[in-house]
Amino acid sequence: MNWATATLSLGGLGLLLLGMSMMTDGLKSAAGNSLQGFLERSTRTRLRAALAGFGITALVQSSSAVIVATLGFTNAGMLRLKQAAWVVFGSNVGTTMTAWIVALVGLRIKVELVALPLIGLGMLMKLFGDNRRAAHIGIALAGFGLLFLGLGMLRDAFIDVADWIPMERLGASGATGIMLGVLFGALLTALIQSSSAALAIILTASVTGVLTPLLGASLVIGANIGTTATSLLASIGATANARRLALVHVTEKLFTGIIALILLGPLWWISEQLSGGGDGRTNISTGLALFHTLFNLLGLLLMWLLADRLLRQVERWIKQPELSSERLRYLDDTVLALPAMGVSAMHSEIKRVFKQLLSRGRIIIDREREPAAEETLHTGALLSAIADYGNRIGGQHLNNGLSEMFLNLNWAREECMQLRDTLLELARFPQAEINAALTPTLRDALLGIMRSGEFKQLPLEDRRGRLQLLKRLRQLRRAELLEHIGARTLAAPEATRHLHIVALFEDCAKHILHIAEVIYPPPDAAEPDPATEPEAGVTA
Repeated sequence: MNWATATLSLGGLGLLLLGMSMMTDGLKSAAGNSLQGFLERSTRTRLRAALAGFGITALVQSSSAVIVATLGFTNAGMLRLKQAAWVVFGSNVGTTMTAWIVALVGLRIKVELVALPLIGLGMLMKLFGDNRRAAHIGIALAGFGLLFLGLGMLRDAFIDVADWIPMERLGASGATGIMLGVLFGALLTALIQSSSAALAIILTASVTGVLTPLLGASLVIGANIGTTATSLLASIGATANARRLALVHVTEKLFTGIIALILLGPLWWISEQLSGGGDGRTNISTGLALFHTLFNLLGLLLMWLLADRLLRQVERWIKQPELSSERLRYLDDTVLALPAMGVSAMHSEIKRVFKQLLSRGRIIIDREREPAAEETLHTGALLSAIADYGNRIGGQHLNNGLSEMFLNLNWAREECMQLRDTLLELARFPQAEINAALTPTLRDALLGIMRSGEFKQLPLEDRRGRLQLLKRLRQLRRAELLEHIGARTLAAPEATRHLHIVALFEDCAKHILHIAEVIYPPPDAAEPDPATEPEAGVTA
């Protein structure tokens, strides 16, 4: 292998990866928040979810990008695990479009005739486009042209590589060669972080005579398994939702890979017959593209039969953090891929903190009726982490609807901090003194406000009415305490403490209702923009 061949191979691979990255980023940016709306509308059944995953991946040409985005949607609470899983299964089939483009177009034409005009047209759209979306589409077109240019360079380089790589002997070495092919395909995909790029390399090598049919098929199986590396990397340090979806992806690919290895001969025979009848290397690239499609269709069929059982098992293996846990449940780096995901995840995490605070407030009011809990509120670490993620989300480009929601959530987070501080102050009083300070009517009114299920469906006027009722009850209690002081049945310092406790609970109620207006918008509030509605698909 001479230096020219090495540089040609490296340059071709670089152009291929750069082109795919530009194409994926350009199309994602052009889609904007409409990707979120499309997924929310198109994942209500497993068939529709699979078709949505197929369609988005066929357009974006990167299953890894779609899967990482789906991890983020799942974390943010926009998609349930079952919906997200079927998007991933469909995405696996969608990624086969790259192989067909390479096999039917990229390896059969003079690439310069397609690549250079696409690059030129794309950059002109970027420079002279009238709007931001046209510029992003231009970047995607230029990336598509670079992809073809990289394919051409790889094809030229592999003609020389065939002379020194002992692929023929490896393919003829039986089961050991097949397993090594799977391993090499998985490693190649994991290293370059793109199964589509790995498939392009494999198909390019096959048409130049480097690969035997079965070895090529084993490399395709390995490339499909290796694509799980991206979701595994994205789930490191992530929330339980992301780790569950990554495990589903890995399990599906491994199981399908095992079945495909067992059926390797029959699957390749079908691919060979459908691609032209087994007349040697003439149709090997088309045969491998068809094998790649059959592999992923097989995976979809297996999951159609086994997905529900797999999902239940994964949920048992990876548990969600408890409501009282200090660990984040929705926020991690995957939700930062799109601003809408980050805002929705922030909404879900603040809702969880709110429920923690309500639970703690009920315990302070009546320890005998409410379940026992730790004396110290553990929401401080969560609120600090939410603030950090909020700074990162706020640094992104937010449209008007998202900006308003984001500012409201930041206000709700600050209200949660004030509510927490007030509850901490109340927790310092002995239970006997709290019982003495609260009348039965006042206690019931406070418990009603601290049970979100009792008021979150109430109109705004009724919510404010509850706060006005609490204010009147506090005034009545103040009058009672003054009467006790006048009658010398209660010492003034003790009455002052009782009144202070009642005032602190009234402050809690104000904070609760302020937070609830953001977390649980009243039914009579203005309808939010569907593109920025954070509650779609949320599972508490």
